Amino acid sequence: MRARWPRIHCPWPQHHPHRYCPVMPALRRNLKRNRPALPKTPKHAQLYWNNADQIRALKPPFDLVIAADVVYMEDSASQLVFALDALVAPHGAVLLGYQLRSPEADRVFWDRCAETFPVIEKVPHEHLHPDYAFEEADVYVLRKRR
Repeated sequence: MRARWPRIHCPWPQHHPHRYCPVMPALRRNLKRNRPALPKTPKHAQLYWNNADQIRALKPPFDLVIAADVVYMEDSASQLVFALDALVAPHGAVLLGYQLRSPEADRVFWDRCAETFPVIEKVPHEHLHPDYAFEEADVYVLRKRR
């Protein structure tokens, strides 16, 4: 199977005044720094969760979608779940690094996840690497099938 690298999302909508994602420079540095350990160079670009054409252009589905620290705006939480659903294969999974940022966004996000991903598993903190396991953050695996 040929490896395909997904693109990176920036949560601001296309009409947002800060449309350029401020994390992109850090992402580029991290990709460059880790390039020697990767089998091929990942591609990166902003992905607008509410843009179905852009999501289709990525040629999903993917077996694994990784997302971290992405739930903090109530008005984009449903769009995020829509994008995750469109990106992950029926037999695939979403690996989600999660920290509560907004109670309102949290409620919308998890309500939508329960409708879309019937299997939601929280990874026990003792299964995480101690250097990266923080009490205030959790890791979840979301699946469409049991």
